[in-house]
Amino acid sequence: MASFKSFLSAVGHDFVSVFTFFGSAKGQAAVAGVEGVTNAVATAINPALGASLAGIEGLINSGITEVLKIEASAAALNVQSGTGAEKAAAVIASLAPQAAAFLQSIGVSQPTSTQVQTVASAISGGLVAILNSLPTPATDAAPAAPATTPAAPAA
Repeated sequence: MASFKSFLSAVGHDFVSVFTFFGSAKGQAAVAGVEGVTNAVATAINPALGASLAGIEGLINSGITEVLKIEASAAALNVQSGTGAEKAAAVIASLAPQAAAFLQSIGVSQPTSTQVQTVASAISGGLVAILNSLPTPATDAAPAAPATTPAAPAA
């Protein structure tokens, strides 16, 4: 039975391709398209919700970038396995200022360190769980040859 290799685990082995995709016009268009539709619908229904959603998207986008960057760094140093707590702490620390700003933007005038830590931890843990649940993307295999149908005999 083939072993399951998660998306996040594969990042360390193919992080250049991942960053290349997210940095490419195609990757940015995919992300922007989903975000644009979501924001437009949320803002039309509830403008405050739309503003909050933009802040949440910023946290999630920053979180994904940090998770992938830290995972790639760990792989480059050959310390990808068994360092989950350290990698999570690094992601949480990088997200803390943005989490505090987001909490203030939704009305928490003086976010406590516990509130900030809770938001940053939830973003980090959620993203890692999602990325670890995804299978590794297929490699760039040659496209399948188009099916050919023999021409019907002329009548």
